[in-house]
Amino acid sequence: MFKRFLIAGVFAAFLLFLYFWLGQFRSELQAQEIQDGMLRQAEEITSKLSPEELVGQVIHVAIPGTILDPIAKKEIETIKPGGVILFGRNLGSRSEIQSLNQNLQTNALENTGLPLLISVDQEGGRVIRVKDGVTQFPGAMALGQTKDKDMAKKVGFVTSYQLRKLGLNFLFAPDMDINNNPFNPVINTRSLGSNLETVLNAGVAYEEGARLGGSIPVIKHFPGHGDTNVDSHLGLPKIEKTIEELKNFELIPFQTSIQNGADAIMSAHIVYPKIDPNFPATLSSKILGELLRKEFQYKGLIITDAMEMDAIDEHYQKDDPGVLALLAGADIILMTSWGKTTESMRDQILKAYKKGSLVREGKDLLKEAVKRQIYYKLKYGIVWEFSGSNKTGRADTIFPKEIPEVLKTHFTEQDKQREILASEYNQETLNRDVSRKAVVVFPKTYSPEQISSADTAFYLKGEEFLSDLKSRSITNLDLATLRKKLEKKEVKRAVLNSSSQPELDLAASLAQKFPDIEIVSLHYGTPFLDLPEHPNLKILFSFSPTLESKKALLYSILDRKNEIPLVDLILKPNPKKSSTSTEAKTNAASKNTP
Repeated sequence: MFKRFLIAGVFAAFLLFLYFWLGQFRSELQAQEIQDGMLRQAEEITSKLSPEELVGQVIHVAIPGTILDPIAKKEIETIKPGGVILFGRNLGSRSEIQSLNQNLQTNALENTGLPLLISVDQEGGRVIRVKDGVTQFPGAMALGQTKDKDMAKKVGFVTSYQLRKLGLNFLFAPDMDINNNPFNPVINTRSLGSNLETVLNAGVAYEEGARLGGSIPVIKHFPGHGDTNVDSHLGLPKIEKTIEELKNFELIPFQTSIQNGADAIMSAHIVYPKIDPNFPATLSSKILGELLRKEFQYKGLIITDAMEMDAIDEHYQKDDPGVLALLAGADIILMTSWGKTTESMRDQILKAYKKGSLVREGKDLLKEAVKRQIYYKLKYGIVWEFSGSNKTGRADTIFPKEIPEVLKTHFTEQDKQREILASEYNQETLNRDVSRKAVVVFPKTYSPEQISSADTAFYLKGEEFLSDLKSRSITNLDLATLRKKLEKKEVKRAVLNSSSQPELDLAASLAQKFPDIEIVSLHYGTPFLDLPEHPNLKILFSFSPTLESKKALLYSILDRKNEIPLVDLILKPNPKKSSTSTEAKTNAASKNTP
């Protein structure tokens, strides 16, 4: 009897395994069918494009205003770009953004036959382009300090989802650079952190969430911009590291994200002399081709950083940098201008293409780049989004005549899943929670509740802080009144806010003058300053100037019940404790800083 039961149990288990295995097999077959279908469509569309149209597709351009004005129209008609990057100057109210993007897409469909990738830098914190319609999350460094992968994934999703709703489908985030150089003038708080684990965990999670949100996330700046002291907007950074050193540190977040499914990468305008002494990563076939494409087996999009940046424009313009980038392995040449500069870029690439210079080992690299870009426009439903539009002009001849049923079902399910996830997240609560959890302290852990609000005096600047104090019926003092209270020892704690070195120095001078009174600075700027250290001075960091980040700083003093953890960053050495001249290093870095 027992033997029969045992055989029946084993047989049932086998049937159950077979059922799930067949289900998984069917799912994999369907996924392969969908991918093959999109690849065929991308190939078919690419084959219909003229040389001029192919060149236009690999160039992304900028426009001057908040509407599709004559300059923007001419740019699309002349260049026939594959995408447009939008900056703060282009982004007004939610309705204005939606109108601009719809008009851009309509114009592109008429002139190029394909929808645009419309990109934006929406990193959070100090890099926020869209002010209406997208939650103003704190920046990357704040997100990293939460040590919470789930939060990072949710922030990535919500940011991407909200951008896609506005018509912005290409997100230049997250920044995967490990900011282990505290003198870095350009990455700074845009990085998730100073150590590998923080950047790895938060960056991979954010990118995964953003992919689910619908706007294609772009990890940047490959192979790593964290260990520089030169701004590539204004100079040519160099990093003297070997490929093995990069693989053991800077490259790990990128490689892990690729293995996790990342679809887009932005290159860095940085020279790595021990890998390629002649060209920065953006133009280097050794870095983009051999390392990223071949060794890492990366099949996704590669977009350059802006080609007008001095690192390229001042050093490689005579070498036809657009052509070099495509030969190296890039798919998209990012321009942040319009008119003569974009026309010049188009002309150099078109001339090289007609000469046959963009064919390598029998492969037409220009067509490969265009096909890859179109594939991702299909994969993320961007083509599907406009499949019902009235197709006029070039779209009538290029646009897919019909979307196969399997793809229609796939894109419909994709949209449903996004809506389900969006409904599960309380977006405003998420912003509050992330901002509060991001607050950390220097130089030691700190428990603010040990001193009551009644024994605390405030000297804060800025409307966000003042309105928060007012809502709590707390008086804000001027500096002279604060000094008098401290001299008379009427309070046990004084709270100031800061975003710059002089403001921190003021807090330090008060701490030094009144050693028996606790001085707290609520700091929402960069932490990479000369941080004063006094036994009675506490510096709370939010890393971000957003409203919720500022409210979180005040919350940490007045409402927080648990201990505030120590900041987890490589900070600048205190000049009074270091034999190295901080001032000299800062001046060297700041020569190329805005």
